Amino acid sequence: MPAARAFRSVSSMSELTRRIGADTRYLILGFPAAVVSFSLLVPLFATGLGTAVTVFGLFVLALALLIARGFATAERNLLSEVLGRPISAPRYRRPPVGAGWFRTGTTPLACGQSWMDLAYGILRLPLATASFTIAVSWWAVALGGLAYPLYGWVIEATPGNTSLPELLGLSDGLGVSFLFHVLVGALSAATLPFVLRFTALLNAGLAQALLTPAPSPGGIGAHQGVPPFGPATPPHAPSAPQSGSYFRRGVVTGPAP
Repeated sequence: MPAARAFRSVSSMSELTRRIGADTRYLILGFPAAVVSFSLLVPLFATGLGTAVTVFGLFVLALALLIARGFATAERNLLSEVLGRPISAPRYRRPPVGAGWFRTGTTPLACGQSWMDLAYGILRLPLATASFTIAVSWWAVALGGLAYPLYGWVIEATPGNTSLPELLGLSDGLGVSFLFHVLVGALSAATLPFVLRFTALLNAGLAQALLTPAPSPGGIGAHQGVPPFGPATPPHAPSAPQSGSYFRRGVVTGPAP
């Protein structure tokens, strides 16, 4: 029915608009986040690595891992909007109950996911920079080209101005310049959703590879997700060995007296 087709058309347009907004927001916000994380993590990591033979260096490395964890948490929140599904948080290692200050402070060093967060915070900058440049440039060409008739007459009237169509060997008339820029803007606008989507998924692929937990057998464990900052789960007390067992689960026990 015409009404149903019109409703589907409006729904599709609304979904397309939402997708363009989500991808644009992800790419635009990703660049300053990458700059800040790179500026913080690289000096801390270099300082901690250079002084790792001391207690101070170990705590600096642990601090870098905790900062990287915070950036990773923010990235997962943006990633869920781009992928259209919730992203579960990995299971971070936590100090055991009653651990001393040294064990508590250096626990992040023994957490593999924390090192993955640190790697992402450092390695994402080149891709985030290129993606930000592409997104801003595509938007600028699309909007600037389509709106050229509103301001182009001022540029064309400037003495000594040489328009782009004239440089390409086309006519230097005002109508030709308007038509050329509008067509370029329309082409950029038509390809904008695909360019943004491809670039956003490229960034999301790197984030998924380093920040999302790998499924564990039976779907138990890391895939269930645990908030990155939370109370530690107290360890279960080991059960007493049964009488007469000598080798049980790789633990040597003696016979019961």
